[in-house]
Amino acid sequence: MKKQEFLKELERIEHKADTSGVIYGNISTASITYGMDKFQTLRGHSFAAERANHITDKLSGKKAELVGDTNEKNGADRIVNGVSIQSKYCRTGSKCISECFENGKFKYKNSDGSPMKIEVPSDLYEDAVQAMKNRIAKGEVQGVTNVSEAENIVCKGHYTYEQAKNIAKFGKVDSLAFDMKNGSIIAKQAMGVSASISFAVSLWNGEDFDIALKTAAFSGLQAGGTAFAVTVLSGQLCRAGANRLLVGSSEAIANMLGSKASATLANVFRSGTNIYGAAALKSTAKLLRGNIITGTVSIIVLSSIDIMKMFRGRISKKQLFKNLTVTTSSIAGGTSGWIAGASTGAAIGSTFPIIGTAVGATVGGIVGSFAGGTIASKSTNAVMNLLIEDDAEAMVKIVETTFVEMVQNYLLNEKEIETVLEALQKKLTGSVLQDMYASNDREKFASNLLLDDVETVVKNRKKIQAIRNNDLLLGLKYILEELC
Repeated sequence: MKKQEFLKELERIEHKADTSGVIYGNISTASITYGMDKFQTLRGHSFAAERANHITDKLSGKKAELVGDTNEKNGADRIVNGVSIQSKYCRTGSKCISECFENGKFKYKNSDGSPMKIEVPSDLYEDAVQAMKNRIAKGEVQGVTNVSEAENIVCKGHYTYEQAKNIAKFGKVDSLAFDMKNGSIIAKQAMGVSASISFAVSLWNGEDFDIALKTAAFSGLQAGGTAFAVTVLSGQLCRAGANRLLVGSSEAIANMLGSKASATLANVFRSGTNIYGAAALKSTAKLLRGNIITGTVSIIVLSSIDIMKMFRGRISKKQLFKNLTVTTSSIAGGTSGWIAGASTGAAIGSTFPIIGTAVGATVGGIVGSFAGGTIASKSTNAVMNLLIEDDAEAMVKIVETTFVEMVQNYLLNEKEIETVLEALQKKLTGSVLQDMYASNDREKFASNLLLDDVETVVKNRKKIQAIRNNDLLLGLKYILEELC
């Protein structure tokens, strides 16, 4: 029975990754595309290199932070294992180094006055080191006189100058690799969120521990796979200019929200010091653009299997429309729930420092997305059920009608009917019903589905010998005697 229960549970959530995991992935991807707006600027490759090096360090197990978005004057772009780094990706090594000087003085320093690390393209490292040596020899790096220190100040980036330019462009191998690395990180996180919620809900619903564990793993894989695909596709769409097409609509929505609400949203989902007014409106518009793109892509990804089934004749166009409507509602409701929950959680976290704003926003977002997605999905599904009958329900009705005919033809008794129905319940999965829908003769499909089990119970009937004439006469005698 445990195997059957597990299969039924998998059937129930087939192609429906847990909403909270998907929304978590969407929000995380949107925060990445928020920073990718800069890729389209004149020096977009420098921002691309900064983020690419950051992702590579994270994947290698280093403690890496992106801090350049705070726009602190002469501040670090990245902090890796506690070391402050300023990224400079220019056409030549000497140009990378000249960017670090102002009025003949080195301008990037740590809090103790020592030179900050300067990260340069890997193919320009030697040229950059030599340029730094020349600067030290001229006395332009305060506190440093030994030219060999240039090798400690200049560090080699993980990418070449040409790779950095490709990362900022649509359709390049390097840009795809960058998006895939981002996707692997977000997928892991989304998988954890989805699996944790699925595991808890399964246990609360009374499932056995091993069934709950398997269901959680399946749900996590669904959400993780979706998050990975959404991250890669969204990243490429942003480079192709999709975000620019949404500038007008996103700014209009931000203006409708107003500066106060926009400031709340912007400060919840961005790092650095809080912003207000026009800056908050602009930041919120960028966040909205990212979420519109990731939301749309996630709907396409989640619906892709249903779309293929429709083309293969396994589900109807009406069923596809219904599934697509419910999925869209779930993603929209989950995203709205995440935003509302994150804002509330951030407010609670700021009130109670032991929780913290970031933790409060994350927990509030997960809870909000779960509630919002569930409510939206159930309400939309209820409405759609009134308008469109599921393909599965239509197929089950055919099976029921066929079974009634067999009950009459084979004179099945109550116990035999129960036996056949128990066997049918195990067979009647979503996949089988889709095969039935795709069949040219659905009534015959239903008959074949039932026939083996019906014939089995009939064969197990007790053998009855033919009644003899003498026995029949004896029976008539008993009836006549009772009537007299």
